[in-house]
Amino acid sequence: MKEIGLIGLGNIGGGMCRRLLERGIGVVGFDLSPAATKAAAEHGARIEVSPAAVAQQVDVVVTSLPNPAIVRDVYLGEQGLVAQARPGSTLIETSTIDPNTIREIAQAATKSGIRILDIALSGEPPQAILGELVFQVGGPDELIDQHLELLQVLAKKINRTGGIGTAKTVKLVNNLMSLGNVAVAAEAFVLGVKCGMEPKRLYEILSVSGGRSAHFISGFQKVIEGDYGASFKTSLALKDINLILDLANEEHYAARLAPVIASLYSDAVGRGLGEENFTSVVKGYEATAGIRVAESG
Repeated sequence: MKEIGLIGLGNIGGGMCRRLLERGIGVVGFDLSPAATKAAAEHGARIEVSPAAVAQQVDVVVTSLPNPAIVRDVYLGEQGLVAQARPGSTLIETSTIDPNTIREIAQAATKSGIRILDIALSGEPPQAILGELVFQVGGPDELIDQHLELLQVLAKKINRTGGIGTAKTVKLVNNLMSLGNVAVAAEAFVLGVKCGMEPKRLYEILSVSGGRSAHFISGFQKVIEGDYGASFKTSLALKDINLILDLANEEHYAARLAPVIASLYSDAVGRGLGEENFTSVVKGYEATAGIRVAESG
């Protein structure tokens, strides 16, 4: 495993790039962002001019991209990976997209003699750099086994979910829980402060109480400091909750909480908070309560 391709060098992709390079695995990368490519190059990646140029040089390509439309273009466009990758290559798709898109990509890839692994990941940029992500992996067991060494460089835990599309399903279900956790925490936390609780003390108590979540513990320490620097942008949270609603509709499943959660993230984006961390839903509650959590501490 001398060199792999990596398309998408943002928060998570950039972290994976650093991890691979630090473990002695070469990276041929591409991203539209000059800042992202500059950072990757400074760590030792070779930067190419297009996804096609990457795929033509390696036998394994990992993609980490923002949304289904970009994934579809990168894979299925005229100069996309399915058309340009070497026969026999493996394409490892890690973006948060709908199950149908990855199944469509896999069908097209199979016709071209290219193999697909469907991966959904959990973790933030620091975990990506340290190789401590969690991977949900869909695809044939023999293909997973073939690339297990690479996957273990990037992830501390690997869960096999079944066929192509199952990892994306697990990711969306997990994100519904995660986004819901943060939304409920925002409502509860602002209520507590509105009732007179000192934010830092309230955070300390809730962090060891039954209603806590991993996102509350990691995110709300920053909320009380007024820090909304994005590890996961609110705009991406809204994209994900809309994918969840689409999935529920496709399955004729009457989701009841998901539309409410979607409205909260939509409100945050409407307030101009799309580039802030997804904990920015707190600010909508602050506005209606007439308080500022950070300023109350």
